[in-house]
Amino acid sequence: MNTKNFSTLVGVTAIAVVIAGWVIMSRPATESSDFDGTLVFPDLLDSIDDLDTVVIRHKDGLSTLKVTDSGWAFVERDNYPVQSEKIGELLVKLTRMEKVEPKTKLAEKYDRLDLVDPADKEDTRAKEVVLKNSAGDDIARLMVGKRKFTLGTSEGGTYVLMADDPQAWLVTGELNPGARPRDWLVREISNIKDDDIRRISVVHPDGETLAVNKSTSEQPNYTVEAIPAGMVLKRDSIADDMGRVLSNLLHDDVKKADDFAFPSDTTIKATFEGFAGFTVQVDLIEDGDENWLRFVGTPPDKASDINDENETNWTQVIGDMNAATDGWVYQLPGYEVAAIKKRIADLVKEPEDDGV
Repeated sequence: MNTKNFSTLVGVTAIAVVIAGWVIMSRPATESSDFDGTLVFPDLLDSIDDLDTVVIRHKDGLSTLKVTDSGWAFVERDNYPVQSEKIGELLVKLTRMEKVEPKTKLAEKYDRLDLVDPADKEDTRAKEVVLKNSAGDDIARLMVGKRKFTLGTSEGGTYVLMADDPQAWLVTGELNPGARPRDWLVREISNIKDDDIRRISVVHPDGETLAVNKSTSEQPNYTVEAIPAGMVLKRDSIADDMGRVLSNLLHDDVKKADDFAFPSDTTIKATFEGFAGFTVQVDLIEDGDENWLRFVGTPPDKASDINDENETNWTQVIGDMNAATDGWVYQLPGYEVAAIKKRIADLVKEPEDDGV
């Protein structure tokens, strides 16, 4: 892969590596009298442009991040897009990492530094990081263990083992490669603010419907429709969380939609209607402790004439969301979706006796 292609695929990584080269020229000062100062991977910067794959091996399995024609992708998640800036951050840390002092060579003491190979211990926190080129050859390989926050630099340090070397080292930099899918995947699903949502209706599997609305975007709180006779809202803002569900919505994991069913008798269906005429249909199913959702947006019937550069092009926003989410279902944490699991009984109460 040439420099131009790598710059295109990685984005900020190319810039980050240039910065890393500058930082390497100015070695961070440490307070350790045993400071070695040798770069852990002195040739890494020269090999970066042929980087093809990053593998993180941990106690829960593998995270394989690979360059594709459209950018970095997560292999174990059917090549779902990866945050290229996270690849860049990892490369910067590896490129400028320096040896501080040698630690143990005894395998029986590796556990103290969280450096026991994940293949040898089920609950180890060690992670192996491997960088491979397009031919499948290693560019860099190391085991990453416990971090040391009191190294004497602003960055702290990390205990590591290099491949085929029993000598453990304390090195500069706090290296903590993510072991969860959310640490690498592109996570944003949508960022539609509550001021843009006119109405939300939620239909539960048993047919119960909860709907809330605003007459105008300036209305401070959502109005709850069909409040049962003799009941009042627990508070005026009780339904406002429903309008914020699509704002800065971040997922934790993904699956191919073909691998996941949404039976009508267990699926919650939420419909978000925008003031601009768009809709977003959200289907939610609980699988044990996990929440899985799919998203389908419908743009406005007619694209508005946009003369103000600050006016939102909802046809494009909804189109971009559909392009990203088509064919996928998403796992979201409970706090992100709690609002669309609510029922009318969660929002109302009997009036309090005023003592009169």
